[in-house]
Amino acid sequence: MTVMNEGEEIEITNHKKNLTYQNMFYLFMIANVVGVILEGIWTIYKFGRWETHTITVWGPFCLIYGAGAVTFYVGSTLFRKKNIVLQFLLYACIANTVEYISAWVIEDGLGLRAWTYKKHFMNLQGRISLQMTIIWGVIGILFSKALVPQIDRLFKKLQGKIWKYVCIGLTIFMVINLSMTTLCLIRWSDRHKGKAATNQLERYLDTNYDDERMKNTFCEWWFIDEQKEFWKEYKNR
Repeated sequence: MTVMNEGEEIEITNHKKNLTYQNMFYLFMIANVVGVILEGIWTIYKFGRWETHTITVWGPFCLIYGAGAVTFYVGSTLFRKKNIVLQFLLYACIANTVEYISAWVIEDGLGLRAWTYKKHFMNLQGRISLQMTIIWGVIGILFSKALVPQIDRLFKKLQGKIWKYVCIGLTIFMVINLSMTTLCLIRWSDRHKGKAATNQLERYLDTNYDDERMKNTFCEWWFIDEQKEFWKEYKNR
């Protein structure tokens, strides 16, 4: 059992006070954008070209990174008293859960696939794998040790009425953005299944968010029933 001194206890108490909606929302938004940048840099390194991997129809947002950053930050508060091996396992489990549930919703709900780890040793339905489990665990440890102190300092600057109003405005925007994204994805899936538009909203989506625009926006997403085409493209990457 780890014994903590008074200073460490105060630090944890102050850290818990940062777990407000406003702080977590700003962390979510920043990580969304950073995720897109990191993915773009990775595609330049891997494939020699920039790709914008967004998960919304409006704005450069990769929501899995945002959700991951928030859960890692919360974990850094809850797991601080744990030994580093247990922290590693907990971070890996958190990331795997987020990744698996996200893949399950996209695949079973829409018939789409956003990523696959089928090439990885010991993978589960291509949604998570041993390799990524280890990577996520390491990232979680690095996040808690190196980034959390910097994030705490950033939170202190993002206070006051102006930042509160900005948070409210961005929250409203993201609710609309995510609602619109959901509608576009559902309609994209329905078009793929051959379902004709039955109302004015669906006709609007067909005109303004057609298949070409959706493929360009969600450039790594593939319909599962187009598996042969997917693997041909995937193997050439």
